[in-house]
Amino acid sequence: MSEQTGSDADRGLRSALTRRALLQATGAAGVLAVVPGAASAVPQPYSPPLNHEQPMVPGIPFFTYRSPPLTRVVDELPRLPRIESPRRLVAAGALHRFHRDLDPAPSVGFGGLPHHGPTIETRAGEQPQITFVNQMRTHPMAIDVDPSLHGVSELDRHRPPLVLHLHVAPNHPAQDGFPTSPFRLGRSVTYPFTNPPHAAPLWYHDHSMGTTRLSIYAGLTGHYHVRDEWDTGEPGNPLGLPAGEYETALIMCDKLFYPNGHLRYDNTPTVAPGHWSGGMCGDTMVVNGKAWPRMSVDRGLYRFRVLSASQLNDYRLALSDGSPFWVIGSDGGLLDAPILVRALNVGAAERYDILVDFGAKAAGERVELINTMPISWAGQVNGATMIRSVMRFDVGPRRGRYRHVPQRLRGGPARPAVLPPRHTGHDRHRVATLNVTLNPRNLSWLSVLTMNLNNVGFHTRDFEHAEQGTTECWDLVNADATMQAHAMHLHLVQFRVVGRWDFDKVRYLAENPPPLFGTRWTPDPDRYRTSPMFAPAPYEFGWKDTVRCPPNQVTRIVVRWPRADEIGFDPDVVFTGLNGEKLQGYVWHCHLTDHEDNEMMQRIRVVRPGAGHGPEVPAPGSHDHDHH
Repeated sequence: MSEQTGSDADRGLRSALTRRALLQATGAAGVLAVVPGAASAVPQPYSPPLNHEQPMVPGIPFFTYRSPPLTRVVDELPRLPRIESPRRLVAAGALHRFHRDLDPAPSVGFGGLPHHGPTIETRAGEQPQITFVNQMRTHPMAIDVDPSLHGVSELDRHRPPLVLHLHVAPNHPAQDGFPTSPFRLGRSVTYPFTNPPHAAPLWYHDHSMGTTRLSIYAGLTGHYHVRDEWDTGEPGNPLGLPAGEYETALIMCDKLFYPNGHLRYDNTPTVAPGHWSGGMCGDTMVVNGKAWPRMSVDRGLYRFRVLSASQLNDYRLALSDGSPFWVIGSDGGLLDAPILVRALNVGAAERYDILVDFGAKAAGERVELINTMPISWAGQVNGATMIRSVMRFDVGPRRGRYRHVPQRLRGGPARPAVLPPRHTGHDRHRVATLNVTLNPRNLSWLSVLTMNLNNVGFHTRDFEHAEQGTTECWDLVNADATMQAHAMHLHLVQFRVVGRWDFDKVRYLAENPPPLFGTRWTPDPDRYRTSPMFAPAPYEFGWKDTVRCPPNQVTRIVVRWPRADEIGFDPDVVFTGLNGEKLQGYVWHCHLTDHEDNEMMQRIRVVRPGAGHGPEVPAPGSHDHDHH
């Protein structure tokens, strides 16, 4: 990243938003509001603009493997069990049937589930201690383990590593899921997590170096819902939000299957199994471990906690009959008010809290949750196609308990405080480039590519240093020549999305050609602007830990790095990893897990004010030599 002070680096930040962007950001975007002395304003549902979706490119259909034909919506949606602050969760292999017509397949899950983990319910501000036990033997995706990636060894095929990461939580670096600090079969590790001070939809997953994509795909994911005095999760909660049977956690991802029902990860014959292939694009949508499930619903209001566990694809969710729905929260918690939308863009690792009203539907009516987002570039070039159907809702005759959407979620009596302004100034400005370069280690199609941040790899000594207590403005420049949208995730902190603008990527790359991989490359994109800054989607106005970065755009976020006295520990402390290495700091990375596993992850130290960088611990090595 390049650095400037806040005083000279904010050109264009205060540029006037276009009228279109301003309307999207206010009442016309669907924020439910009350006009004094009048009836409630009728909001116009917001729809994300279409001009920055994944571009369409020519494909070669016979270069893509296909799942066996499956009849849609024949399986009921599994309800992921909820458990309150468990003391112990075991990660273990199992057999799981993804569809009525498929044979049981090897899978992994937490807490006795064959796929995914239970939804953990816990309280704001608490520090639950959960012991995770690794009982995994052969990895369900063993054939796809690539030992040429940093931190990966042949051992990972038959004694899979495990590292736990909990999104949003301000955890000590030793408990944050540092990827080179795993543990293997027969070992257990207690993670003392730190919950945020307010309700939020967190999630937990494996974060092992070089195999995260395979473990998440195989099932090592779960919701983690933090509750507070307003969003209690109980019927009769102060906000009037649907609870109990009317609140459902969803984990959605696209998958590919062999004819025998086993999970398949190599989606093209152009790359041999066991080699990184650029990204897995499935042809079957799986929700809570079932392909294209159905859910019976009453005629009333439902709350869905949506998590995208996608490997590579983004989703644009909508209802098949065109009905609007409401977004009430994002990664870091509730919005100020519900946002009425026709569609919702969801990137990998993003969470959105939505309300869907089936009250006006007739008994027997069927409504599908659909996806209209084109698939990623890596899938298109191999001939893969968009998956439209996600799941189906079957409306029954019974009236539901909840019928009214709250007009406000924050501000006023019996509600949490309103969100602070998204941006009021910053101390430092940084530029980060999201790019792809050639990888001389592999010479097969797509494997020749290495994803990266700032043109350097994970083990670089040229990584980031932020000062505790400071606010930073980050410009995330999607300079990826493959036209791929990315999903950027920061550990330790939450941030706010300020806006996006278009830039001339062709001229940017031509006038600033990237050097050889391993040399920092962060040209300022400001002089290549081709549009004013647009406001983010209104459902992105809240706290976030992951942000979607569309192709040919610069995405601006603002993040404040906490002080040691605010979080109760020094985030720059040197700690000993489970393999005995001295480690320091946190990571930030693309959450397209295929990219994360192939160098698109960087370290960052959060140093004490005025302390400078100080001595650096050695770059973390691979976990090939960890304690088995």
